Order: sequence, then structure tokens, then C-alpha cells
Amino acid sequence: MDNNAIEVFLTVTETGSFRKAAETLGYTQAGVSYIIKSIEEDTGLNLFIRDRKGVRLSPEGEALLPEIKQIDNDRRHLMEKISDLKGLESGTIRVQIFDSMSIHWLPGILKKFKDDFPNITVELISEENTAKAEEMVMTGEVDCGFFLARVSSPIDVFPLKEESLLAVISTDHELADADTFPVSRLSDYPYISMRYESTNGIDDIFARFNAVKNTAYYLDNDYAAMAMASSGLGFCIFPELLLIDAPYEICCLPFDKPQSRTISIGTRSMDSASKACRKFIEYAIEWVNENAK
Repeated sequence: MDNNAIEVFLTVTETGSFRKAAETLGYTQAGVSYIIKSIEEDTGLNLFIRDRKGVRLSPEGEALLPEIKQIDNDRRHLMEKISDLKGLESGTIRVQIFDSMSIHWLPGILKKFKDDFPNITVELISEENTAKAEEMVMTGEVDCGFFLARVSSPIDVFPLKEESLLAVISTDHELADADTFPVSRLSDYPYISMRYESTNGIDDIFARFNAVKNTAYYLDNDYAAMAMASSGLGFCIFPELLLIDAPYEICCLPFDKPQSRTISIGTRSMDSASKACRKFIEYAIEWVNENAK
């Protein structure tokens, strides 16, 4: 499999669609279908299952996926090494991000970095699950990543900012005029649960105070949860960064026993990281220190 075939295989796997993969890569849908068919003919395996919902990996495709990812990672690391030998004049780094920092921090970080290193390509991969983000860094799928909560993997991590976690309620909630949200009442109100709360520091609040979630709804969209909270359908817990310029009329209360989490950036090893990766981390730390009060 050449580099183009690997790229197409991984993009179809990620998007679950020949059409979406074609749009992402700038190919025609027929071109993507032809490349996948060629891979299957060369391997003698049916790598994808095609149905009305799109395409997904077959058991044979699932078995090959880790090896193909490793080939792609090795290729990128080779190119990074070549770029290192040339200096910072060219190269590519892959950076894992999450939604709130990509809205409020990333434009400033990228502007500063690209002004000084215009020929370094920065590829961005969004992942809200801290455990998955750590795995991506450990396996080399990305060069560095931003983390929402405490990191458990043996990687080099640099704290960026400690941010408060706030209770989000409607403006007519009975606690709307209070100064704080009592942690003793976490179980008293309907709660809007979000995905990945077990990995982003939210579940820790309930565990810390032996509170049981009175879950009324379970969502995977932050702003949908805010909209529901604003309508009085329950409360949710979000970090302050996500709540900047929130598009709904909501009341955001600190807890009577303040809760927070630390946002950080990290890479598998600063000693083995490329020059471009090390420089990006340096710029991210500097920008946050200067701009994220």
C-alpha cells in the first residue's frame, strides 16, 4: 500500500463514508471507491462492509487497522526526522484538540506559530475523551495533545491553566439568585449528563461528595445541553472556558466547595519529539500564559 492508499483507507475508516472521505481528501467518490477496491484486490480481503448506513471495517479490516496506522505513523515520523535535519523550514505536526480550547485558544496559538513558521503544516484532530487523547499521543497517532483532566499515561505533560467547573442552571431556577451551588444538593435536581464525563473531571465531583447523578437526559452535544438547562430541564456542569460567550440565557454558579480541573498539553517524550512539535508546545504555553487569564 502506498501513502495515498493508506490515507484513503484511514479516512474512509474515520468518516464511515466514501463520499465524506472524498470531500476530505479532495478526490472524487469514484476515485476513493477505486482505491479501496484496488487495496482489497491486492490483499485478497474484503476490508469494508458496505450497507445503507455507509461503510465500516470488516473483521479483516479491523485486524489490519493497527498495522496500517503504525505504517502511517512511521512514515510521518520519518518525514519529521527529515524536517528536523533541515531545521524548522518545513514539516508537519499533528495536534489533538478539544472543542472549547479550539474556539477560544487555538486561533491565537496558531496565528503566533504560523507567523513565525509559515511552512510548518499543522493538522488538527478533535478528541474530547482524555483517555483516547492520551492513547493517540502514546501510539504516535498525534505528535502532541491538549488534555482536559489529569493525565495518567507516562508522557511529558505541561500544565496550562486551572479552570473552574461551574453548575449551569436556568435563570428562573430556585438557586439562580444564590452565590454558589451547594455540593450537598448535587443529587436533588435533574441532571443533564454528557459523554466522557468519566474522563474529563466531571464525574470526580460526584464521587468526591458521594453524590448520585439524578440523570434526566444524556447528551453528546455541549450546546444542546446548555439549551436544555436554559429551559429548566435540568442542570449540567461545564468548565468556565466552554461557557465564555454562551449563546443561551443561563446562570453559571461556582460550587460552595470550589471545583476545578487543569488543562495541559503534552507529548510522548520531549527528548524524541520533533523540533516543530517542541516549538508548538513552547508557543502554546507562552500564548496561554499571556492571554488566558
